[in-house]
Amino acid sequence: MSFKNNINTWIFDLDNTLYSADSGIFQQVHKLMGEFVAKNLNMELAEAKKLQAKYYKQHGTTLRGMMDNHGVDPDYFLEEVHKLDYSIVGPNQNLNDELYKLEGRKIIYTNANKQHVLDVLEKINLTNFFDEIYDIKMADYIPKPEISPYEKIIDLFNIEPNKSAMFDDIAKNLVPAKKVGFTPVWVDAGYENFSDDIEASKEYLDFQTRDLSLFLKDVNEGKI
Repeated sequence: MSFKNNINTWIFDLDNTLYSADSGIFQQVHKLMGEFVAKNLNMELAEAKKLQAKYYKQHGTTLRGMMDNHGVDPDYFLEEVHKLDYSIVGPNQNLNDELYKLEGRKIIYTNANKQHVLDVLEKINLTNFFDEIYDIKMADYIPKPEISPYEKIIDLFNIEPNKSAMFDDIAKNLVPAKKVGFTPVWVDAGYENFSDDIEASKEYLDFQTRDLSLFLKDVNEGKI
């Protein structure tokens, strides 16, 4: 398959995909989520972190677990856990150069909220670059890898699945991508996500890369 000739829609995860996984942003979010659970459920931080991990694994996001089990307001949760120091994130100019060369629509699909996306894009010099942002609120707070938000994004933006590629650092999030017809590309960030069933997901991955900028460079040069 030639990406250059066959893909007209490029769908990207944001966190640990369009910027380095070792930036420290996700670690900040993880910390704030633990503190949110402890405060709002009136429990010790150690127990809250265990519950946070349990919900993340069982529900796809800690948010969904808090919504389903405790009736937490999702907008309040998202606002609290994204009070981050974004100064630690910077642009990857090589990646940005290759993104600009891609022909077709570019969409962000994230389990985070839109304000977080906008804050990160500003720091990585991609403000106003993406045609659409599909966040957790637009997905009715249903997180990846549930298949229904993948079906919704197709309808919402009139996407042709067989002409679309999706990039994500969590392999299991690409299983439904493959099932709805996208070409899945796993951006292996070099860490083992405790909720990510990589081995079971691999048969659904058309491509994988440790360096998104190099992968897109090969795409733009017609090598893939």
